[in-house]
Amino acid sequence: MFNLNFSAKIKEAEEHIKQGEKYLKTSFTKWKPDLDSAIDEFDKACTCYRVAEKYEQCRDLSIRLAELQIQKGSTFFAAKSYEQAAQMAQQSQDLTTAAKYYDKAGELYTEGGYRDSGAILYERCAPQFQQLDRTISIDFYLKAARLAEQEDKTYQAADLYEKAAMQIFRTGNFPKTTELLEIVTKNLTTLERFDRINRIILYRILLKLFNDDSVAGRNIFDQACQDYPTFEQWEERNHIELLLDAFDQDDKDLISRRCQKPYFMAIEPEFVRLIKRWIRPITNTDDEQHKTINSVSSSTSEVKPIQLDDDEDDLR
Repeated sequence: MFNLNFSAKIKEAEEHIKQGEKYLKTSFTKWKPDLDSAIDEFDKACTCYRVAEKYEQCRDLSIRLAELQIQKGSTFFAAKSYEQAAQMAQQSQDLTTAAKYYDKAGELYTEGGYRDSGAILYERCAPQFQQLDRTISIDFYLKAARLAEQEDKTYQAADLYEKAAMQIFRTGNFPKTTELLEIVTKNLTTLERFDRINRIILYRILLKLFNDDSVAGRNIFDQACQDYPTFEQWEERNHIELLLDAFDQDDKDLISRRCQKPYFMAIEPEFVRLIKRWIRPITNTDDEQHKTINSVSSSTSEVKPIQLDDDEDDLR
């Protein structure tokens, strides 16, 4: 019964396509194709194919439908048709084609003046392509951020630029990551969202340290203390400064100890992964020194206080 229903839907789709083709034909008495009627028939056929799980047929027909909608001047609905084509490509496990169609949909939204819809589409789709090709994900996040900026949605743009930065960071492109985080800092400063700036500044400092440029990291720290009272008063500020001090001294053991503070271990996982490279294993010598210190501390704690005799009490 299940397959019979599918067969019926496929047959129904074919009938709608035949009818749509008739509406597109012209003759001596019909000079222009009836686009509206053809679009309606093809749209119904797409629905039938989708229900029947004929994803490739639905994808191809959705593209044809989009072309007719563009011809008619309906860029919004054309974008919707490209979205549908992308979804069908995903169902067929053709993610490369899906990304291409999603991008086309975003372009059509933008051309038609529907920048909000374009930004939402790019942001929604970006995570879906991280495993296939991170560059697609990055491109979608950046396009979404720029569209948000054009709509004066500064906070949304800052969030999207940060997401793009985190993806770029995973590729090892620290300069580009830094560039985007600087944009995030600027946007958050404009909005006076100082609650989020502290973390972004920390990331920028760490990026400089990952690049063995502790001087630049120190400059970012000093500038942040000067520009942002919230950073100067931040409880984690001292840990950051102590870590910078360790880098200034080029003391790898000190760096190892100071980078293991709980806060540093609770930030973005990819940053934590690189921070862990600074951690040095405890040597036998370190163990012996630690035991000696503990032993001395223990012995000291066991010393009984001196009791004053009566004469000493009188002197007091």
